[in-house]
Amino acid sequence: MQWITGKVLVLSLLASSAMSAANTQDAQSLLAKMSDSAQSLSYQGEFVYQQGGHLETLSVIHRAAEQSRPQSERILYLDGAPREVIRAGNELFLSHHNGGVTQLQHGPLVPMLDRFQSGVSGDHYDLRIVGIDRVAGRETYLLVVVPKDKFRHGYQLWLDRQSSLLLKSELIDSQGMIIERLQFTSLDIGPLSDDAQSHLEQRPNEVDSNVVVNNQSNPAQAPMSWEAGWLPEGFELHSRAVRSSPVSEHAVDALTFSDGVASFTVFVEPDETGLLSQASEKIGALSAVAKIYREGDQYFHVTVMGDIPLGTAERVAVSVRPVKTAS
Repeated sequence: MQWITGKVLVLSLLASSAMSAANTQDAQSLLAKMSDSAQSLSYQGEFVYQQGGHLETLSVIHRAAEQSRPQSERILYLDGAPREVIRAGNELFLSHHNGGVTQLQHGPLVPMLDRFQSGVSGDHYDLRIVGIDRVAGRETYLLVVVPKDKFRHGYQLWLDRQSSLLLKSELIDSQGMIIERLQFTSLDIGPLSDDAQSHLEQRPNEVDSNVVVNNQSNPAQAPMSWEAGWLPEGFELHSRAVRSSPVSEHAVDALTFSDGVASFTVFVEPDETGLLSQASEKIGALSAVAKIYREGDQYFHVTVMGDIPLGTAERVAVSVRPVKTAS
């Protein structure tokens, strides 16, 4: 009897392990469908976006890529000063209420919409389907993404059962607190109305000068002047650029790192104050750490910003250093 009980226990553990593996595979498949639907489907709707204590309401019109037209999107902020984000293919612009237009260097203003496009690494996150729910009147699958270390955050994702579109997302810190949330309140999926199409055809007339000065698309080949001496496992250099500083005449080196889900950017520019200092701040999902790096008589301002825990950003910041060239 004892042997039978033990065998049943072993078989139960094996079955549980097999079910867990199947669940993870199904969840990865759902994420792949989510990424595909975000590119291949046209839709429009309204959603709320919360970061920390700040809550905004936005509307979005998204048109899938067609033979003669690239993927395009228009996000209108419905609270505060009128402004909107316009995306056409790889171009991204912010239209201000005063009529000015700024070409943005990279990424959307609402990061949740573009996360998980590369899937989730099983080396750094556990991924599970945990149930069925409803968002904006639509049935959804609820997925959880749990980090395997303290260097990144966790997520809860609600995917539309019919289209696999992301309808709701919550970013969770190590204490189980929600620090960033996106949630659709209304959504129409399918061909866009003529009015929505006309909004997408509008283009900015004038663009401000705060754009990328030089962007190296292949970071593995071009020489790099700065590096992070420590990175959480799984984070790799995603892009780097040299930009105009908004506060000085100096150029700013910008290195962006990602693990496929979370990302952060290291900014480095010359500092003329000569004051050794460090500051840290957390605003919702965004961690920001600033410090001064000294190299002989030269001082440099180092800033790390991204959707990572504050402790991770601080550890990266203190490790940033110039690349040593072989003599």
